[in-house]
Amino acid sequence: MSRLPVLWLVLALIGHTFFQAAPAWKKVHGSGAGRDFASYYYAAEVALDGGDPYDNTAVNAAARAEKVRKSVHPYFYPPPFLLTVAWVGPVSLQTSYEAWFFLNEALLLVCLGLGVWAFGVPMWAAALLCWTWSPIPDNAWMGQANLLALAPALAGLALAGRRPWVGGVLVGVAAMLKMSPALFLGWWLLRREWRPVVAAVATALGATLLSLPLVGLPAQLRFYTEVLPGFSRGDYHGLKVPISLEANHSIGDLADRLFPGPGDLLSEPAQRTMTVVLVGLLAAWAWIARGAKDGPAALAALTVLMVVTPVYTYEHHLVFLLVAMGTIAGSVGAHVAVAWRSGDRARAVVLGGALVCTWFFLAWPLPWLREAQKALPASLQFLTRESKTFAEFGLFVLAAWSARRGRPAG
Repeated sequence: MSRLPVLWLVLALIGHTFFQAAPAWKKVHGSGAGRDFASYYYAAEVALDGGDPYDNTAVNAAARAEKVRKSVHPYFYPPPFLLTVAWVGPVSLQTSYEAWFFLNEALLLVCLGLGVWAFGVPMWAAALLCWTWSPIPDNAWMGQANLLALAPALAGLALAGRRPWVGGVLVGVAAMLKMSPALFLGWWLLRREWRPVVAAVATALGATLLSLPLVGLPAQLRFYTEVLPGFSRGDYHGLKVPISLEANHSIGDLADRLFPGPGDLLSEPAQRTMTVVLVGLLAAWAWIARGAKDGPAALAALTVLMVVTPVYTYEHHLVFLLVAMGTIAGSVGAHVAVAWRSGDRARAVVLGGALVCTWFFLAWPLPWLREAQKALPASLQFLTRESKTFAEFGLFVLAAWSARRGRPAG
């Protein structure tokens, strides 16, 4: 039995290398255009030259000047995020993009390690994630920063019980890289754990001051007064991507399909619908968390809300659910084993089936989804188009159930 964890580790490395890392690296190495990473790269270049990284004209001009791309997506991350890419000044876009790939690989190892150590992710689940979780390679080849925010958030949540100030600092860092991890403060607020909350807020202020030499005060004010307020209506600082894109797996996408607007933004009825649903889900989570017998499962449910609350939830954003999925696989898997041993085979099959379906539809690659959608009649195509959104809610339900029931011993 002592060799089993080593076996799972070896299988995880093999699966990840051949099914995730190698195909992703092939896209990265052959790109030359930097994919989404180019937005961070050229925003940093503009900031290093004393400009405003939120000036889309200036960022696109910097991209055109190198004759690599005609334009890039707008930069709309918090100002302190640029501290993580301030090293790109003397480095080419392609070299920086490739270095970012290896950073994502290291962060993946950190996140899964924290999951196994602190959040109840079994080794078998970690290994299977390394074989099947398609958001991992998508996040890597697109040059995204999701794991950069997830790693400190997980570390902060794991450490807060013993070192609340350190835990708060780490979650504060995560929130200043991408705003959504700030939702994790709700866990501490609900439990009246004030020290990590104070530490997170102080860290956010400190990171803002630290980034002032790179992103000046006018640009910082522009982010908080102009860029950030637009997120709730789907205005991501001029991002030219339709909300109804098939690869959008958010509540905002569902609201937009129910109440489409005249342009690229959410209509007022869609905004109201989204607000009501989100408030209801947060209230449900608060009720779940108050009586939780399994803290990691309650945090997994909150992670799902963190993922579905933005108007845009692309495929690569689902890498945020990596540890949440592993946590719930461990918890529900333990319940399945107990039910099976006790002779309650029907319960075991229902729970196991729910877990497998949730995992499958969150993990299946977009090309599979699109091929399945083509095979269905038009009236049923929404089932595949929204399959990942439905699976997100399935994971939330499983996490809520696990949190209230607690994980079986043994």
